[in-house]
Amino acid sequence: MGSSYQTVLATGSLADVRAAVAAAQQTAVIIPVAESRWAVVPSRVDGIHAETEKLAQLLSLAQGSVAASFDVFDSDVLVALLFRDGSSYHEYLSDQAYLVETWDDDDNEILFDMLGRPYPPDATPPSGAYGADPAASAALGVAPVDEAALGVALGRSELRAEEQHHAVLHALNLDCAPLMMSYTEAVASGSGV
Repeated sequence: MGSSYQTVLATGSLADVRAAVAAAQQTAVIIPVAESRWAVVPSRVDGIHAETEKLAQLLSLAQGSVAASFDVFDSDVLVALLFRDGSSYHEYLSDQAYLVETWDDDDNEILFDMLGRPYPPDATPPSGAYGADPAASAALGVAPVDEAALGVALGRSELRAEEQHHAVLHALNLDCAPLMMSYTEAVASGSGV
């Protein structure tokens, strides 16, 4: 078993972040990770997974704010969805070849990547990262963001997902640990504001 966690990175004022978390009606710990940058660590709704997409959308509504939801699945894959003005503007997937299987109503197998893109069972999905565009992610970081180092981190799909997530957060000049915690770990850290 690898690591799995879901967190949100928000930019902007603490008051705006608190208001968005309240509007989401979600229990979460808010931890500073840099100036005007916040880790929002939501509780798990079903004991396994925490809802982050709606929360990131709400956090991006404040003027000039951006937010990203991060999902790490069993150390295998990192998914990041980036939001501005309440809308998604970029998707990132660390490994396009990582597929999950499901079946349709007629019991036919369907494969999906972690962005929800379907593949027929006999298809060979692309390999490597999708959306490894450092310019799209740079607004999440604290200047000066080294876009070359960020690009390298986004492209390192051979790493375990949490190691790659750490490298991306480090390239954004952020305190990595709070954005890699579960809700239980965030509460136990006592770092919430």
